[in-house]
Amino acid sequence: MRTLISIITIVIILLGGSWVSYRYIESGTRTMGGLLESVEDSITVQNWEEAQAELQIAQEKWKKDNTLWSIVLDHFQIDNIDINMKRLEKYIGLKDMSLALGEVTSLKLHFEHIFDTELFTLRNIF
Repeated sequence: MRTLISIITIVIILLGGSWVSYRYIESGTRTMGGLLESVEDSITVQNWEEAQAELQIAQEKWKKDNTLWSIVLDHFQIDNIDINMKRLEKYIGLKDMSLALGEVTSLKLHFEHIFDTELFTLRNIF
């Protein structure tokens, strides 16, 4: 009987931890998606100063969340986001619209991919 209670407790803790980490990742990806959408809008109208300011906000948010995300996510994904953020910063600084838009789109896709891979679906289980 003790073994069964221990097993049930461990399963509940694992499921609860999984749900909490999923909600945290969901919230973070939605926030970053909104911030990157603002950056993209500013780039589209060639408002480079505003794009730089909004990217700075996104980078600060990313630095704050990066530590906890690295516990849950694959480091390869985190490294890709870091690289893309630096590229985007450089392209905005150079005022290169096409490369900046491509990079911000790539970043948005990275965050969408993270959200999709963290969903609790049969496709992700198998």
